[in-house]
Amino acid sequence: MGDARQKGRLEARPENKKRGKESEHSYHSLPLYKESGFCSYVLPSHAKTLFAHLYRLKEEELLLDCTLVIQGNTLRAHRLVLAAACRTPGLFLGPKQKHGSGLEELSRRLTPIGFRAVLEFAYCGHVALDLRKEGEMEEVLNACQCLRMERLREKYMSRATTAAAVETEKSLASIRDMREKGIGCDVTIQAETGERYSAHRLLLAAGGDYFRALLCGGLRESREDVVCLRGVPSWVIESILHFFYTGQLRLSWSQIWEVTAAALQFQLEGALSLCIHFLRDRMGESTCLEILVLAETYGLVQLGEAAEEYALAHFQDISTGEWFKDVPFLLLDRLLEKDSLCVDGEIVVFRSIVQWVADHPNVRLPHLSSLLCRVRITLLSISELQEALSCSLLYRSSEAKDTVRALQSLLEGDYRGPESRPRTPNQVLVLVGGDTVDDDFMKRVPSQTLWFAQRFHRGPDLIRSIEWKPLTKLPEPARFRHSVCLLNNKLYVLGGRKYYGSLDILKSVVRFDVMQRKWERLPDMLSQRDYFSAVCLDGKIFAIGGNCDDHRYLDAVECYSPEDKTWRLAHPVDTAVCGHAAAVLDGQIFISGGCDSNHRCLSSMWSYHPFHGCIPRAPMSVGAGRAGHVMLASGGKLVVAGGLQPLWMGFGDQLLCEFYDPGSDSWSCFPILPRPHLSPGATVLGGRLYVAGGSSASTARDTKWVHCYDPKKDCWENLGAMPFPYTDLAICSLPLPNP
Repeated sequence: MGDARQKGRLEARPENKKRGKESEHSYHSLPLYKESGFCSYVLPSHAKTLFAHLYRLKEEELLLDCTLVIQGNTLRAHRLVLAAACRTPGLFLGPKQKHGSGLEELSRRLTPIGFRAVLEFAYCGHVALDLRKEGEMEEVLNACQCLRMERLREKYMSRATTAAAVETEKSLASIRDMREKGIGCDVTIQAETGERYSAHRLLLAAGGDYFRALLCGGLRESREDVVCLRGVPSWVIESILHFFYTGQLRLSWSQIWEVTAAALQFQLEGALSLCIHFLRDRMGESTCLEILVLAETYGLVQLGEAAEEYALAHFQDISTGEWFKDVPFLLLDRLLEKDSLCVDGEIVVFRSIVQWVADHPNVRLPHLSSLLCRVRITLLSISELQEALSCSLLYRSSEAKDTVRALQSLLEGDYRGPESRPRTPNQVLVLVGGDTVDDDFMKRVPSQTLWFAQRFHRGPDLIRSIEWKPLTKLPEPARFRHSVCLLNNKLYVLGGRKYYGSLDILKSVVRFDVMQRKWERLPDMLSQRDYFSAVCLDGKIFAIGGNCDDHRYLDAVECYSPEDKTWRLAHPVDTAVCGHAAAVLDGQIFISGGCDSNHRCLSSMWSYHPFHGCIPRAPMSVGAGRAGHVMLASGGKLVVAGGLQPLWMGFGDQLLCEFYDPGSDSWSCFPILPRPHLSPGATVLGGRLYVAGGSSASTARDTKWVHCYDPKKDCWENLGAMPFPYTDLAICSLPLPNP
């Protein structure tokens, strides 16, 4: 961010921003390869979406250039679409066909049913006709022979069930090949600097609303063979055209601003979603501020929120980097004002302000006074007050004298101003339930308290500690071996057990409204369960498997709908399981490990659908099975950590971790846990993975530690101890409770 180009980007002003809409598509953008700083991203649903738009153009009778009268029926279409499905594109786009004489001759041999089947296949990739009816199959096959539709003919001769998306991909590849050979290209896109690119007018109109209006809306460009796009670099035009024909964008950090601007200008939601995916993939301490400015400049609200959240969570490290010097004043002021600014102490905020002003004192000194108002000075220690007062920069600004007087009065002990409240992240780490031994080490006591981590303290060397405060208490009874879910800012606490008898397993459910700080009792689950998993998907809660009565494990899955407050059975899992883990990634539920009814540890991995059940995935690769573990979704992958594993005799702690990539259906190594965590709590907060409490299978001792995995450092860190060494607990991240 040190060069002038990057600095200019950081100082872009929101008042000049263009409003953009972030994509809400259900598809995923996938990075393909990296080369010389570039990374190619592909939109898997591009062909399907493009042909849907082509079909819409047909229905609206726009750019139609093929009219056939078949047995008195007038049928119209686009030659390019028919050519894409044809083995010989020249049949539709050859020089002779510009006047239609060849097709008119062929039309005498076609029937309306046969040609409509060809049209449906060409535009949609399938045929919905019931070809079992007498004569219809012959009519379609005759149309395939006349029009050389080999793919459609092979599909019905072999009764193949090729997906429509596969066929549209093949058709798009055919159009791409036609463009490379110059077949059917009927428009030239010209850059302001003179570079020209041949294209198909129809494909551009289907690719985005901008080009649809330009080429179909009666404007001058709709009648011209050469269309000039002014103010857009030639390489950007080339990238956009490449996206039209492939669904791919080659992106680099140095060019992302121009490509994002073009995606917005030309209203290309798919291309914009790839740009946003690229930026999210590169969210880091050296990039989040520039991404935030870009998001605000172009009105990308969700991306901006993610970038701001990242900047707040990593502010302490960001403030010491070179890129911090280029932060605009308004953005810095806004960040420093936030309660959720994550710093070890207010002296960090003070130092960051001094560093920022000192980098350009002549320009920034007038901002010093207002920025110092963001420092919560009553939280400074004596030594920190002395450090602040020794800063010469304070005395160069006459407007900072009020801050100097306040610092002096705090140091002398006669401060009379308002007290500052500590900063606390918007999302806080919360411990829910669990059990621990009593003070006399005589019995185990379930916990009723919900604790939240108010602050994480970093001491000398590697000493870390956590400042815990009680948030609320669970309604009776206290519980452990339960599950929790967060849905619409409401915390659901499900099942578990209140003590160790077989009749102590619970099916009750309570819900905590985080904003109103109130508990509500909900309808019971259909079965009592502990050592089970619960996840949220599509606005519903799913309770999966678990132990029912200390003798029977469950394969039952039940679903809770908050709208009607009702539990209903969903499709069961493939085997009764207990002590497993579940997580949601990219709209899918995944279930790993656990113990079956014969107390065997499983290494299985399933993807689960509420109506269709389990689909086996590649099994875990570490050990002979795992149970009592956790699974967290992070960075497009699933991380499995903790728990126990079967040994030659009995069970032992499993410290090895691994992550699962759904795209490749494979497992890879992950940094090892420093300590055992059997039946711990786990959650993701601020991009970091937290694992807390549990016990050791080898020593039977409870674990009091909280470990955190930071992707940037690629290692687990011990953050400190819980209030008590809880096991069989749950943890989650909740919005900051009101003071």
